[in-house]
Formats: sequence, C-alpha cells, structure tokens
Amino acid sequence: MWSLNALLNKLPFKTNKVITQRTINDDDYAQLKEILSKTSAATPVSFGQEDRDLVSFIKKETTKYNVNNITRTTAYLEFYKRNKEVHWSFLAHMVSRNGGWNMTDLKGSLIEELLPSNKVQIFFEFLEKANAFIFHDAFPQLMLYEHSKKTGRNLFHLLPYFVVSSFMKPIWELFLHERNSELLTIALILNEQYMIQTRLIDHSRYESEVLHSSLYKAQETFGFTDVLFPFKKRRKIELAGETVRGFNNVKNRINIGKSLYGILFHRVYQQAFDYAISTPHTGSRVDYWPHLFLNQETTGSNKIYSPSLTDVWPDVIHTYKTEDWFTKIEVIEQIKSYQIPSYYMKSENYKSDLKKLLSIQSVKDKLSK
Repeated sequence: MWSLNALLNKLPFKTNKVITQRTINDDDYAQLKEILSKTSAATPVSFGQEDRDLVSFIKKETTKYNVNNITRTTAYLEFYKRNKEVHWSFLAHMVSRNGGWNMTDLKGSLIEELLPSNKVQIFFEFLEKANAFIFHDAFPQLMLYEHSKKTGRNLFHLLPYFVVSSFMKPIWELFLHERNSELLTIALILNEQYMIQTRLIDHSRYESEVLHSSLYKAQETFGFTDVLFPFKKRRKIELAGETVRGFNNVKNRINIGKSLYGILFHRVYQQAFDYAISTPHTGSRVDYWPHLFLNQETTGSNKIYSPSLTDVWPDVIHTYKTEDWFTKIEVIEQIKSYQIPSYYMKSENYKSDLKKLLSIQSVKDKLSK
C-alpha cells in the first residue's frame, strides 16, 4: 500500500529549483564578521565645515525626493543610471514600482470594492510608511557613496548623522575597495528589512491590523502581494517575479528579496532595464498592461480601473524612528549567499488571479442588485 509521501512523490509537481550564488569568500567573510562583532551603536563624530555642508545637502535631497512613491521610485532609477555598480538601487526601483501599484490597487476597481473604507486607509498607511522609511534610510547611504566616489574620500563616518545602522559602515567601506555588488545588495536587503521590522512593524498596529488580517491573507491568495518585474520580450511586456508570503516574518522577506535580486539581475536584467528607462512610473498598472487596465474610470469599459497614484492618494509627512536594529552578530550569516530561481515567470499566474478577482466582483455585483 502506497504511503502518502510516496504518492505525492509520484505526482508531477513542478519545483522551483534554485542556483545558490556565493557573495563573499571565506577569508573576507571572517574579516567582516570580526569587524562587525566589535561594532557598537553608531554615534556621530565631529566634522569640519565641508562635511557639515554635505550632510545638510544630503538631508535636503532626501527630503526633496521622499515626497511620495513616485518621487522615490524615480530617484532610485536616476541614481542607478549614474552608478550601475550599486545593483540594489535598481532592485529598489523595481520593487518600489510594486509598492505604488499596491497603493493604487486600494483605490482601483478590484480591491477597493472588497475592502471596508477604514481598512483601505490603514493598508495605504502601512505601504506608504514602509516605502518612505526605506528611502529615508537608504538614500543618504547612496548619496554618501556617490560623493565618496567623486571625491576619492571615504565619507561613511557620516552615516550616524543619518541614523543608519552600524551594520552598514564596514559593508560600504569594503565596497569602496572591492566593488562587490552582490555582497552590497544582500547587505542592503538585510538592512532595509531589519530596519522596517524594528522601526515600523514591531512598534505599530500594522502587524495585527494589516499583516495578520484576513484581508491581507486574501490578497496573498489572489496574487496582489506578488512583486512583479515587467520586462520587454519581443513586442510584449511579460512579468517575472515572486509571491510574497509571510510578510510579517523578517527572514521570509529577506529570502524573497534575495530571490528577486537573482531574478532581476540574472534572468531578465536587460529587458527589465529597457522597460524601466522607457516607462515612467505612475503607480497605475497601465504602466505595463494597458490592454487590461486603464487609469481613468470609464462607464462601460471592459478594462480594470487602476488609477495613477497622485490622482488618488495625497502626499504624507512622516516621523522617523532611530533604533539601530543590529544587535546580534548571528544575522551576518544571511549575507553569504542568495538564490537564483529557475522558474520566475508570473504573467499567466497573474492573469489567472485577475480572472478570480473579476469573478468574485461579478458575483458581488449581482448579489447587490
């Protein structure tokens, strides 16, 4: 008699095989670990007028671009075009596009009708804060690197003035010497996810009201937590990416971030970059599939309403917390490698999810008549 496991093994399931890519050799890892084990909470140091002016300039530039999801997403891409060795900035651009699409879904013709109005606002606040917190933390790091490169000076002693985790200083200093784009990317993924866990999720109502809600789990089921990378394939825009599940678990988010990096830079890079530089980000899903979506409500249209972000959401001013998440040396283990998935196409899955949502919406409309 067949056991359950034996029967399951005989079913034609398609597993997503991955290639594991190392980011750092053993000697460099041991050195980095030793440095980080002696690292204490970052504290500002005294500096001269030149550095004072630079800190002031970077803070103004960060505020200038941290207005909304559109300005942040654009800033990431413009930085990447000037500094292509900083892979994380292009990854952040593509993921931030998804943040905008998730925000406008809340006001579109699919999700808005399924959510109570008070929940729509809470979901938006969470998405907007996460997007803004990451930019507030990361953009000064990018700017310090760019100025270090231009001047030939190591300017990362200024990181504490931007309340950046002590974890990042030795990472950036190593990058200045070795230009290890993969290591820097994975380190920044760790930094951003532990940072929002410490400064946003652990100290807010969002974990219970958003991440553990039945509404969020329904969005996971129907593919609206997918991170999608549009890319040009012949004359069509196809979608690659990953589904985000268990968002409340920081290690899950880090592993998803690593997989997304593997997909973006090892599977669809040139086509995705071509898409990004030719398609301004508006927050509407019209940006990639105008044959299915439209950005204005039109009576009688068969297309799905997906508005532009600035048409439906106001700009928000945030208050930022200052805790340093780096308190345990064990987290460094996660920088040693990342995964490159073999299966990454999402176009057909996403179409299927849209059909399910449209079907539910159709039933809901009929019941309300």
